[in-house]
Amino acid sequence: MKLRQGVILTFIQIIDTFTFYGVDVALLAVATAILTQILKVTILKKVQKKILTFLPFTFGTLLYAVYAAVRNLSAEYLLQNYAEILEHGLAIGSLATLLYVLYEQFIRKKSGLSETEQVVSALIEGFVPDDNVEKVAKSVTEAILKDVTGNGAKLCEELILQNAKEDITERDIQLLAKLIIETLAHMSVK
Repeated sequence: MKLRQGVILTFIQIIDTFTFYGVDVALLAVATAILTQILKVTILKKVQKKILTFLPFTFGTLLYAVYAAVRNLSAEYLLQNYAEILEHGLAIGSLATLLYVLYEQFIRKKSGLSETEQVVSALIEGFVPDDNVEKVAKSVTEAILKDVTGNGAKLCEELILQNAKEDITERDIQLLAKLIIETLAHMSVK
C-alpha cells in the first residue's frame, strides 16, 4: 500500500506542478516542442544529437523570457526575476521533451522496417544520407539474407559504397560492412 500512496502522491505533485506553472507554460512547451522539431530536421540537421538534447531547455527559457518581458512590458523584469525565468524555462523544456517522447512513442508512425532492417539502419546512419537510410537498410538486409555464397560483406560494402556520403572512405565502408555482417550473425545466433 505504501508504494501505491507514493505513486499517487507523485501524480498529485505532477498535477500540482502544472497548475502552479499555468497554461502559459503548457502552451509555450508546445511551441518549444514544435520549434525544436522543425529546427532539428532543417537548419540543425547535421548537429550532434547530444547537443540537440539541450535545445528544448534553451528555447523554453528564451521563449519564456520573451513572454515574461512582453507580459510585464519590461526588460528590467528579466534581470530582477532571472531565477523565475530560468525555473519556468526549465519547466517548459521538460514539458516539451515529455511531449516529444509521447509523440515518438504513441503518435508517430513506426517505420516499415523489420528488426534486422532497423539494426542495419542504425549501423549505417551517418554513413548514408538520412533520406536514403531506410532504402539502403532494406536493400543491404535483403542482399545479405539472400546471399548463399558467403559474400555478404562484399555485397553489403558495394550497396553502401553506391549510396555513401562523399566524405566516407572506402576503408570505413569495408569496416562497416564487416560490422553489419558480424552483428547480423550474432542476432541470428540468439
